[in-house]
Amino acid sequence: MQRPAPAPRARGRWTRLLVDVSPLLLLLIGRASLADHYHVPSGSMEPTLQVKDHIVVDKRAYGLRVPLTHLWLTESEPQRGDVILFDSPVDGRVMVKRLVGLPGDRIAFDGESLLLNGERIPQQLTPDGARLEFLPGALHALHPETDQGPPLSEVEVPARNYLVLGDHRGNSADSRYWGFVPRENLLGRAVAVVYSQREGLSAGERWWLPLLPEEGTSLDPRLTR
Repeated sequence: MQRPAPAPRARGRWTRLLVDVSPLLLLLIGRASLADHYHVPSGSMEPTLQVKDHIVVDKRAYGLRVPLTHLWLTESEPQRGDVILFDSPVDGRVMVKRLVGLPGDRIAFDGESLLLNGERIPQQLTPDGARLEFLPGALHALHPETDQGPPLSEVEVPARNYLVLGDHRGNSADSRYWGFVPRENLLGRAVAVVYSQREGLSAGERWWLPLLPEEGTSLDPRLTR
């Protein structure tokens, strides 16, 4: 016996519900898979990222994932020096650090300087007191304090894993404490600080601080303050 078709009024209610819910579903999928923003909770990345900075995250940078999962549909390789967001391998919390070691790299840290494949990465103090690190392909600022420990004995980064450090190395729980970040834990690459409340900036300077300089340009001085 053929079942009766739904009443027009019932179909109309379902149609309205789908119309109302669709934008929310698209927003959730977009934030999970394409782009999102993040509120910096700690000072482990100072001076590059300050507490309460709002950053925009490109979630397509390392490939496309099934929304709300760690299953990758496509993959793109991270670059040394990227500021990355990832799920902590310890407790699953979202963390933000700088990627300094790629698969196959030999990394050590003596409490002040980073050693990459046996070569010491140079640092420089600027006249205004900023400390810069010349990580290959990713010039960036470090916290200016001299003691940036604890140290790290040389390790080789395994396949599909990455080694991360905070830019404020004396105040950062990172790979020195809990090891490598598996590729499956990556969430995206931080592109820029959308808005910052850090001291010393005018109202107009607080907006859009790019985290890596464009090719042929210098580091944004706002990121060293």
